[in-house]
Amino acid sequence: MTERANGEASMGEPTSPSEDSGFAPCGRIESHPRASTDDPFRPRWMDIADPRERQCAHIVDMLGFCGHYMHVNGGGRSGRAPIICALLKHGDAMPQRELMNMFDLKAGSLSEVLTKIERDGFIERTLDPQDRRQRIVRLTEAGHEQAVLEQRGRERFRAEALTCLDADERAQLEDMLRRIKQHWKQIEPDMKGDCACSRN
Repeated sequence: MTERANGEASMGEPTSPSEDSGFAPCGRIESHPRASTDDPFRPRWMDIADPRERQCAHIVDMLGFCGHYMHVNGGGRSGRAPIICALLKHGDAMPQRELMNMFDLKAGSLSEVLTKIERDGFIERTLDPQDRRQRIVRLTEAGHEQAVLEQRGRERFRAEALTCLDADERAQLEDMLRRIKQHWKQIEPDMKGDCACSRN
């Protein structure tokens, strides 16, 4: 990556901790973290002495922020937004069991989420006429409209999220993230596969 106009240095070489960069693990932006190591909002990577370890910790911290940002703004892994968008993509209705498998949830956990969405008036559940032991989850008219809005918001975010990078930088980032993903799968073999919400 080349040096950006905002003064952010390339991550090609380890850099010293900066007093005007970084953020807390919780995602809180700290434009001017205090020097005291007792500050609970001071990014911990800034206090690592080894330059290589500090750089790696900083990168992981930034990836964590990006993941947290997308998770929260996407409605969570199994929140309202991913579920109603999944229903929208499947013709507004799906068997409850298929939703459970798609989001890798236990029956009780999914039922709790669906109850809240149903209470908001976005879905309705009916018995499956082909198998009365199962339920069909269907978007209401209000749910369909909300799902369309949520989906448009996701598409808009995807279109704008990486406009700060040029085509070559996006290709480099794509390749680097692919390699990181494969490496993480090797060092954490029990890690789950692709997040279900990313498919919605």
